Amino acid sequence: MKHPVTVLAPFKLAEDKTEADLIAASNRFQEVFVSKHAGVLRRELIKTGDREYIDIVQFRSREDAEKIIEAEAQSEDCHAFFSIMDMSDMDEEVQFHLSLATYNQNF
Repeated sequence: MKHPVTVLAPFKLAEDKTEADLIAASNRFQEVFVSKHAGVLRRELIKTGDREYIDIVQFRSREDAEKIIEAEAQSEDCHAFFSIMDMSDMDEEVQFHLSLATYNQNF
């Protein structure tokens, strides 16, 4: 049985970019890339500190995550999103975690 996998991708905003740039780029990335991949169940952009963020993505399975991450490497739309990030100072790398349960609250 396949279980969903949650990927945590921490990053820092590039020095010459604003949070408005980040949100615009994230929205475009969601629209032109993420929404086209059925293996993505959920995505959330989180602010963790001064110019520091985590992109949290839940995938149907580890296989879906790996396939989509591989597709990102070939996508100009993904490169545009990643260009607003400065990951050179980040100690953490992308992390894969098995999702045991997911709860959504309708507001």
